[in-house]
Amino acid sequence: MSEKKKNTVTSKDIARECGVSQATVSYVINNKAGKRISEEKRQEILEAARRLNYFPNASARSIRQQSCTSVGLLPGNNYTNAGFGDTLRGIKKHLDSIGYTLTLLSDDHDPENTEILRYYYSNIICGVIYIAFDNQTIDVKTLEDNSIPYVVISENGVSCRGMEEKKAFERVIFDCVRFCRDHQLKTIRYFTRAINGRFPHNKYDLLMKAIQEIYPECDFKRLTCVTTTDGPDSEVTEPIRRYLESNTFDIALTPNQRFGLLMQRCLLQNDFSIPQKIKHICLASSPALQNAYPRISSLYIPLFDMGFYAAKLLISLVNEHPIKEQEFECRLVHGDTTRFS
Repeated sequence: MSEKKKNTVTSKDIARECGVSQATVSYVINNKAGKRISEEKRQEILEAARRLNYFPNASARSIRQQSCTSVGLLPGNNYTNAGFGDTLRGIKKHLDSIGYTLTLLSDDHDPENTEILRYYYSNIICGVIYIAFDNQTIDVKTLEDNSIPYVVISENGVSCRGMEEKKAFERVIFDCVRFCRDHQLKTIRYFTRAINGRFPHNKYDLLMKAIQEIYPECDFKRLTCVTTTDGPDSEVTEPIRRYLESNTFDIALTPNQRFGLLMQRCLLQNDFSIPQKIKHICLASSPALQNAYPRISSLYIPLFDMGFYAAKLLISLVNEHPIKEQEFECRLVHGDTTRFS
């Protein structure tokens, strides 16, 4: 049996359907300025494109224009991060609106950035978006030396070459420590984990900075659960339970969604009371933390907006069009775990 060929609709078909030129179809589909087209005719063309399932051929357009319409994405170690999906949706929202696509770049250790260089000079990608949650180190020297456009998204905001360091997440960490100080929560315990001696959620340095500057008199300790990659929940919960059996403190801080949910389970099993005696803030952004019961106090990080702006910023760098620098705000969102009455 022969393979069924794909019936491709072209701009010529749309032009014939609407009684206009192919150039007019191109102006409307690509939302180009400079040609006067009535709103009625514009809507007719867009409706015909939807009805006939017409999509511009990005590869053909790139060849015609001798340009590239794909952006490289380097996600780092963030595939399982609760905020990765929101960030990716924001990136795609803008790129889809202008006919650009995403090319996933390898996470293999590549200190020379050979893959990025090959893709860029082969006209496969026009620039790179890095996702650098949890203070991941990004080496952009090779990109800067080769004038490759790039942007970096982190919890602190979105930046590129020449921009000042963003501090949205740092400010909300200070807000968390300030909350502890203002409510006289003096014994603070930061629970985290180490995988083969590596701390995947690197928020400790920011916490220490905030404590040293605004709450140096508190009793702060980091407690580490030694775990394996993708190990069972008991690798986290058993050390916490043992600690709770013989220690008391005012507030627990946790680094990510999974750890926050496990910590809350241990706190409730140790002493179920609302308002709970040991307060709890998870230093992460996730609807799951607010949808749990009791609702876990956590952070709001505008990751979708950051992703959308990052894509917009990168395309502006590619096209050498200036764009206004945007600041983002992270917030401490109080749930039941920081209630006092």
